[in-house]
Order: sequence, then structure tokens, then C-alpha cells
Amino acid sequence: MIRLTFLLLFVGYPLLELAVLIRVGQSIGVAATLAIVIGTAILGLVTLKREGFAMMSRARQALAQGSPPIMPVAEGSLAFVAAVLLILPGLIGDTVGLLFLIPPVRHAFAAWSLGRFASAGATRIRVFTTGRPHGGSGAGRRQSDPRKPGPVIEGEYTRVDEDSDDRPPPRR
Repeated sequence: MIRLTFLLLFVGYPLLELAVLIRVGQSIGVAATLAIVIGTAILGLVTLKREGFAMMSRARQALAQGSPPIMPVAEGSLAFVAAVLLILPGLIGDTVGLLFLIPPVRHAFAAWSLGRFASAGATRIRVFTTGRPHGGSGAGRRQSDPRKPGPVIEGEYTRVDEDSDDRPPPRR
């Protein structure tokens, strides 16, 4: 099964992209097709630069508010994937990349994929902060009190199917 997946991914997908490029090139012309591919590559490079810094600031903001930066990191990762898909030549990847650039679509897909990831098995989330303010130089920054660490959020999740015999004993 894994071999078939890799075969489809590394052989089938590029062939499909090539077939779509040829078909679109026949329909709208070679120059217009190349302009689309080059334009989306430039858009991907701009997106890569912009979203990288935006994801870092959203993650810092979430940490400053005391919440885990799971969604900002997931959405930033999808924006990174979108940028890479736009940079690579191919109209199917460009379409998926453009869809991931739409914030509601990216948010919905991130929430769905995180839900799937959490329901697939054991998940652990840990957030550690130092209590220091973010940014600035070392001279003007307030030093954190080592006796007062920042919030620590720890959690574990294990899925146990109802028909399984591996059920843990009930807590008392």
C-alpha cells in the first residue's frame, strides 16, 4: 500500500500536472500558460516571505495571551505549503495553493486536519513560556522571576475504541 502511494505521488502526480499544462497550453496558448506559471511562482515567493513572519507574530501573540499557538502554527504551515505549491510549476498545485491562501479555507482545513490528527491516536500538547516580554534588546527588557515560571499547559489524549478490550479501569 505504501509503495502504491509513493508511486502515485512521485510518478502519477507530475504526469497529471504535465498533462494539464499541455492541455491548457493548447487551449489558451503557450505564452499565456507560461505567464500563469511564472506569475504564480512570483506570488508564491512573496507569500513565503510574508506568511513566515506573520506566522511567527501570531504564534508569539497567542503565547503572550497564554494560549497554545496550535492554530497559528497550523495555519502558517498551510500558508507555507501554499507558497511551495505556487512556486512549483503546475496548475493543479497552483489551484490548491491559491485555495490555501484564502484565510477562511486555510482556517477550516487547519481545524479539520488538527481534529483528524487528535482523533487518530495519542496526542500531547505542552506549552512552556518564560514570562519574559517578547522582542526588544536585552538592555531594556525586564528579567523574569525564576520562582514564577510562565503557564505550563500539559495534556494527554488516548483514543480507546468502545469495542476494544484495552480499556483502562475507571477512575475512582
